[in-house]
Amino acid sequence: MTDTYRIPIIARGRIIEPGEDAVEYKGRGGATFLTPDPHKHIHDLVLGNPVLLGDLQQTPIRDIIDFLAEAGKRLRFEDNPYLQESFALALRAGGLAEPILRGVYDDLPLMFDPVSMFAQIDGTIGADYLDGWVPSPAGPHCRVRAVGTRQLHITAGNVPVVAALTIVRGALTKSDVLIKSPSNDPLTANAIMRTMLELDASHPVCKHVAVAYWKGGDEYMDSQIVRTTRIDKITAWGGMSSVKHIQKFLTPGIDLTALNPKFSVSVIGKEALESDAAMDEAARGIATISGFYNQTACVNSRLVYVECKTDDASLDRLAELGRKVVAEYQNLPPILSTPADKPNKDLEAEMEAVALEDDFYTVEGDTVNGGVVISRFPDRVDFYDQLNNRVVNIVPVADLLDVVKWCDDTTQTVGVYPESLRDRLLDPFALAGVQRLVSLKGHNAMDIYKSIHTMPPGMPHDGIEPLRRNVRWVIDHRPIEETALSIAAE
Repeated sequence: MTDTYRIPIIARGRIIEPGEDAVEYKGRGGATFLTPDPHKHIHDLVLGNPVLLGDLQQTPIRDIIDFLAEAGKRLRFEDNPYLQESFALALRAGGLAEPILRGVYDDLPLMFDPVSMFAQIDGTIGADYLDGWVPSPAGPHCRVRAVGTRQLHITAGNVPVVAALTIVRGALTKSDVLIKSPSNDPLTANAIMRTMLELDASHPVCKHVAVAYWKGGDEYMDSQIVRTTRIDKITAWGGMSSVKHIQKFLTPGIDLTALNPKFSVSVIGKEALESDAAMDEAARGIATISGFYNQTACVNSRLVYVECKTDDASLDRLAELGRKVVAEYQNLPPILSTPADKPNKDLEAEMEAVALEDDFYTVEGDTVNGGVVISRFPDRVDFYDQLNNRVVNIVPVADLLDVVKWCDDTTQTVGVYPESLRDRLLDPFALAGVQRLVSLKGHNAMDIYKSIHTMPPGMPHDGIEPLRRNVRWVIDHRPIEETALSIAAE
């Protein structure tokens, strides 16, 4: 296994290998990266003249999708040495266990499915708006077109699908995309683009993608790139520190989409405690939504609110639900979830501390195999934002509508069991800031996972529509009489 990975810059159809000016970065997991000095290649990374996007604008969206689909066929892990290299590095530098990461890579070609890609773009922006000027309902004197933009994407590496998603969305919006790769997944976007370059380096999609790694917080790089003469839109994934850092360089004319970390929860009705069968199903749903991807994704629940009284008999049933959740963690298929490779010492210390307060908390499990902290009163633990390693806090509440006070714009997904709760909670939760409600119903963890994970193409992401937001909507407004004469002449 190599300790030093060579990471070239992908610069609009060209590959710039690390040479004499190469710089070395220390990565996570003990690996080091050798890459061309990004300070010396800023002009290779940005598109100074937006008119140069004309070649991509003139390429029909169907041709772009055909190219992406052909590239997708070449993203089979078994056949693609670039992906195999990025997998090896992501395994060392990222937080996913091998069977989970392998499943993520195996699914990459699905993201390039032509039917799904067309549905994404036609259901959001509308393919006609990307390929030409569309008359308004009021008449042909006023037409609208969706125009591609110059985008900087500061991507996250917790799940490598972000790299593929960014490349696909950039191409579908006919935009020029600069991807800043993350330190915990510095090669996946690079690998996908090298695959595309082998297919056709002269294709307009390839001419408008640049990929590079530079250290987060590099003020020189960011001050040179984030300028209105070079960037129109920024999409920033990752931690709050990353988002706050890039905000320092914003000026009017640059639009920021902040896909910052989210905090997801589940709500469980009293029905789950009324029979063993219901409790088994609820426990399986909680373990699945909390445990898949080893609780590294924003969609994973970390708090579970259960409609339950706080008398001893009711709390005993709640503790039984908690024990079943821990048992269900052990039943999750390895492609979804595995025990942690090491304990989370800080969280372990918090769990040991509250376990001594047995009037207030019951603790089951640990930070290797997964666990629960059961509150014996209606409030979450102080360390709820540290919950990880498949550990959740189960909180009894008299009325699930009380959970609204803990929800805001950072609450991405709410798991619901049973389904009969949904209509009562939907509107209050939506108004409070929740972005998605999903079902925990099911007798098989894979089925529950697929139900949570599979949405129709083009659905909003974290409460916004990224595709629509990343184009510029331009109006061609002409005098009515001139338009009539033009039509008559035709």
